[in-house]
Amino acid sequence: MASLAPPLSFNTDRVKREISAFLESRKTRCGLLPSFANTATTSFANETGRFHDVYHRKIGYLDDGAYTYDVALAIMGFLLNGQREDAETVLNVLEREFYLPKNGIRGLYNSYKVNNNYTTDDLAMGGDGDRMHAGPTLWVAIAALNHAKLVRNTRYLEFTLDIVDWCRTELTYYRFPDGERGGISMGMGWGPDWTKIFSTEHNVDYYSVLQMLEAFYAESSPEVRAIFHEKKIDGKWLRDEKEHVGRFLREVVFDWDLHIFHAGVNENGLDPMRILDGTSWGLGGIGPETFAAWGIDLDRMISSAVRYCSSTYALENGETVHGIDFTDVEGYDKQRQPLVWFEGTGQFIVGLAELARYFARQGDAERARKYAAMAASYTEDMNRFSRFYKLDSALPYMAIRPPTDEIVKTLKWEWEIARGKTDETWVKSMSSTMWYLYSVHDYYNTMKWGRG
Repeated sequence: MASLAPPLSFNTDRVKREISAFLESRKTRCGLLPSFANTATTSFANETGRFHDVYHRKIGYLDDGAYTYDVALAIMGFLLNGQREDAETVLNVLEREFYLPKNGIRGLYNSYKVNNNYTTDDLAMGGDGDRMHAGPTLWVAIAALNHAKLVRNTRYLEFTLDIVDWCRTELTYYRFPDGERGGISMGMGWGPDWTKIFSTEHNVDYYSVLQMLEAFYAESSPEVRAIFHEKKIDGKWLRDEKEHVGRFLREVVFDWDLHIFHAGVNENGLDPMRILDGTSWGLGGIGPETFAAWGIDLDRMISSAVRYCSSTYALENGETVHGIDFTDVEGYDKQRQPLVWFEGTGQFIVGLAELARYFARQGDAERARKYAAMAASYTEDMNRFSRFYKLDSALPYMAIRPPTDEIVKTLKWEWEIARGKTDETWVKSMSSTMWYLYSVHDYYNTMKWGRG
C-alpha cells in the first residue's frame, strides 16, 4: 500500500508504541484482556427501570468484561507489535477454555469476566451469559491463523480446525428450497432460537476462515496436510463448504438493487437492516476478486456503504472527523444521530485498502489510488480524534460520551454504548483501538492468508 496511498501525516511508530502500552495496561492475571476500562459504576435494570450501583462502585460495570471477539483482536495486535509470547499466552487460555464442556458442548462463551479475584484455573462467563456464537469463536480461529501466517508454525492448527468442526456439527445450516445447505446459524445460549438465525456477519467470518484454511492447505507439506486429514478436512471440502456459504451470501442476504448486505435471516425471514459489515469484512475476508466474480459492482458497493452508513463528528476546534456507522437511520430506528463507529471505520479502512490492492493488480492505477486515498483519509481522522482528546492512540467504540444516567444503543434492539465513569470520560475500546492499529500497520488484513 505504500506505493498507492498518500503517506500518513503522523508518526505511525508512535501510535504502535502507545497502543502497545495500551495492551500492556489491559493485561490481567487470568490471561484475558478487558474490552473497556473506566466505565460507569452503575448499571441499568429493565426490571426496576432505574440505575443501580455495581461492584460497590469500586470498578465500572464493563471494566470486568472481556468480549471474546475483542480478545481475538488483541492477540493479532500483540502479533503485529512483535509480542509473540503475549499473543500465545492469550491463545493458550482460549484454547484450553474451548475444550471444556459447557452443558455437554465444547465452545467459547461470547464474553468472560477478568476480575483478578477469580482463579486462573477457570474462567467465569461474562455479561453475555451462556451465549456461544459463531462470530466471536471464528475470530479466535482468525487470530490463530494469523499466528500461523506471521510466526510460520502450526501450533494452533488443530484448534482452528476444531472450531471449523464445531461450526459444521454444533450449528444448523440455512436450507435452500432445493435442499442444499447455505450459511451457518448464529449459535446457542439464552435469547431467541439462535438455530433459526443466520447472520451475514458471522457467515462472512466463516467464509474468511474457510478461505484462509484453503490457502494454508494448498501450500502445506504432506505432514501438515495430515493434520487436516485427521480432522476430515481437506482442500476439496473447504472449497465445497465455502461455495455453499457464498451462495447464501450472494443469493439470500445481498441486495442487488442497493448493492449492500442485509443483516441476515431470522424466524420471520430476511432481516432488511442494511449493514456495513458485509461490505467491509467482505472485502477483507471474501475478497474483491470473488465479489467481482459474483457480479458485484465494486464501485457501487463502496458508494452504497458511504451513502447509507457515513457519519461525522465535530471536534471542538471546528474540525470534522469522518467515519462510518453500523447502518443507516432505520437500523437504529432514528433513536439517535448517525455516529462515527471507530471499530467499523477501521474495518472499512482495511476493506478499502484491499480494494486498492485489487485494482492495482488489475492495472487500474486510478481506482487503486482513489481507494487507497480514502483509506488514508479515514486513518488520518482516527488519529485526529485520538490526538485531540489525548487518548494516547486509543479510541472509543463510537464518537459519543453517553451521560452516566442515559442509555444510548448502537442498534434499535441491543448493545448499549459504554458509559464512562463521568460524563467527560472517553471509554477506550479494545476493538476500535485494534482496528486502528491494523490500519497503521500498512492496512494489515487479518482476514486474508496472504499479506498483500
